[in-house]
Amino acid sequence: MKNLTILISFFFSLNLTAQKWINDSNCDEQSYEILNEAITHLANIEQLTALGMAKAAKISDSGCECANLVIAAISSSDANWGSRKEKLEAINIQLLSPEEKSWYDLLIETTRGEDNSWDDTYSSAIEKFPNSPLINWVGVRGFNWEGYMEFSKKFPENASSAYNMIAYGYAYGEYGDSPDYEAAYEAIKKSRELHDGPNALDSSSEIAAMEGNYQKALSNQLKAVDYAFFASPYQSKLPTYWRNLNKETLMKNLEQAQKDVQEAILERNIEEFKKYVTDDMQLVSGDSNLQDFYEFTDASFSRQSNINWKSFDLRDFDFSFSPDMSMVILTFYADGSYTRDGSDESIAYSTRASSVWIATDNGWKTVHTNWAPYGGGSGIPKI
Repeated sequence: MKNLTILISFFFSLNLTAQKWINDSNCDEQSYEILNEAITHLANIEQLTALGMAKAAKISDSGCECANLVIAAISSSDANWGSRKEKLEAINIQLLSPEEKSWYDLLIETTRGEDNSWDDTYSSAIEKFPNSPLINWVGVRGFNWEGYMEFSKKFPENASSAYNMIAYGYAYGEYGDSPDYEAAYEAIKKSRELHDGPNALDSSSEIAAMEGNYQKALSNQLKAVDYAFFASPYQSKLPTYWRNLNKETLMKNLEQAQKDVQEAILERNIEEFKKYVTDDMQLVSGDSNLQDFYEFTDASFSRQSNINWKSFDLRDFDFSFSPDMSMVILTFYADGSYTRDGSDESIAYSTRASSVWIATDNGWKTVHTNWAPYGGGSGIPKI
């Protein structure tokens, strides 16, 4: 009980900055404050924290049924696997205030698929509760840029999530003829002044990345991750920003890796070769003799054993990264010469090539290569 009292007292102390979303609630004073914090996190797309806050509100007051609405709102409305509908059906609507019941009705509509009557239900709700921040907020849907701006003016104390979206509007150029990053960062600042949560930091990082400022993107993303480090939903973007920030070095290293793995193949150095491939995904190769693709395994090192390479050089690399920087296509050219079957006759080798590398927990690994004759030279002979 002592720990419960400390927990409740902690959440109650949040009322100094809490944004009041519901004007009429059946929750007691303490749980009402925690409930509003839960909705603030929900509006700011911080669902896991909202879930914890909603459960804390229920601990404080078991009759705070609106907390179950938050938990339902966090859940998926997908008819095949989502649990929102089930959670809504379990709610005791007799414990909801009329304002909370209107939110309940709107959440019900999100579970009805194409048969929903959202528009009519919302029109009724906003007519009954025109001054409810929550009812007004759920009506601002999607990329309604003017709607976010209007909400921030009508409910300035509840506008943290609106300012976050306004920031994107400025960054996308929706409030003018072109992106206005200065205004976007100012909107983020206003959002954080109202609510000190990780999502605004994540948004700031995305906007910085749009601007091409990956140092700023990485710095803010680290702060978002630090908000709650373990299993953070913001963790996945850190490699993307870091790789963009260090892109020149990354490309240099990948070019060298491609040269090293090719040298290992030519020298039939299996142990060195294995440094550049992964057991999770087999390397698939297409040789310059234009025969069928094949999986490159240890046995592949015996292919073309009758070839003696006199020279083999890779040049003119280009790199095409995936948007999240987790995969890259290398294109390049190869020149050289070889003899075959013990002959002294030198054969000019010239190919264009591509390879695919993926980022793994153990570094970058190659999963595909393709070679083809180029510029009048020859590839390797058919088997």
